[in-house]
Amino acid sequence: MKIKTSVFLKLSSNYTSFFIYLGIITPFWAMWLSSRGLSPSEIGIIIAVPYIIKIIVAPLISQAADKRAEYWRPLLISVVFSVIVSGFYIFAAGFWSLLLITLVVNITMPAVLPLMETITVGQSVKHDLNYGHIRSFGSAAFIVATVLMGMFLKNNSIDYVLWAFYGSMILLLITVILLPRGNKKAHISSETKSSSPIKHLLSDGDFVWFLCVVGLLQMSHGVYYSMGSIYWKENGLGEDVIGFLWAVGVIAEIIFFLYFQKIINKYPLSMIFAIIGLLGALRWATMAMSMSLPVLFVVQLIHGLTFGASHLAAIHYLAKRVKRDYAASSQSLYSALPLGLGMGLATYVGGVIYEYVSSGAYFLMAFLCALAFLLSIIRFIRKK
Repeated sequence: MKIKTSVFLKLSSNYTSFFIYLGIITPFWAMWLSSRGLSPSEIGIIIAVPYIIKIIVAPLISQAADKRAEYWRPLLISVVFSVIVSGFYIFAAGFWSLLLITLVVNITMPAVLPLMETITVGQSVKHDLNYGHIRSFGSAAFIVATVLMGMFLKNNSIDYVLWAFYGSMILLLITVILLPRGNKKAHISSETKSSSPIKHLLSDGDFVWFLCVVGLLQMSHGVYYSMGSIYWKENGLGEDVIGFLWAVGVIAEIIFFLYFQKIINKYPLSMIFAIIGLLGALRWATMAMSMSLPVLFVVQLIHGLTFGASHLAAIHYLAKRVKRDYAASSQSLYSALPLGLGMGLATYVGGVIYEYVSSGAYFLMAFLCALAFLLSIIRFIRKK
């Protein structure tokens, strides 16, 4: 029991540190970039870079990890490199220097989360832990970081975002060092050693359908992640209110992480993804048309579905329907394509469209959710 508790605390601490980092950069990094004189389209490019590079970096590092005896060492190396290079943001000035540093940081940073997820899923199975409960610590940390940062920035310079960001990176490194070792069975099959896990996975029609649907759902967050805080600020909302709006979405996300497990075990994933797509389309259409604060708080609750439920369903799919020897590769493809290529394109295109039509960019996000709904309904009917 002591070992189980210790593993749970180490994994939860790791997610806590990573999502403190996300809780700082996701709502406020675009605002920091804007304070450096960057245009919306330039901000969109810099925020899109991690998603685009993830397409190459995450699969390559994770596939190499699948051929090793464990995943901890590649994770540690990735974080150490990212921490060192991130320090150069302190000296950056202007679009091109910021872009260059972002490019170099993301030589390894995109592999961090899929490797973390692979370790967590493996340890959860080994010690009979609930993944959703572990992941909820990350979401809670995101809320705390976002709200506190928003309240702090209400009366302080946006420059502090950079220092908070770098401090969170140091904390992430500490928790990675403390993670449990031995995250993979000692024997690796000859098939895994000699073949390409990525090629095998991408030849599976069911896995490709999964990537497409989850990709559309995650892409629909592109405008929200890149320009959401700027849009709200331009329409008169303060940093503290913006922080609370982000927090409401993540509170809904935590609820789904804690209680959604039984539902995804009970119902077909195609039905679950269809419901998420339908309500996601409603969320983004409403965001485009309303700046009423009560309405915004209500639609932010749908974030529990558009991100929380879709991510938990995705992890369930990867854990139950993918061979263990392909664990890191499947996580990396999920990270690289839906969360990388898809999100990167949506973030960049969303930033460009926002520059011309402002809130109208959310209608494109609603359309992506509608496509996910359609693909899921077709799959559900065919599976009946």
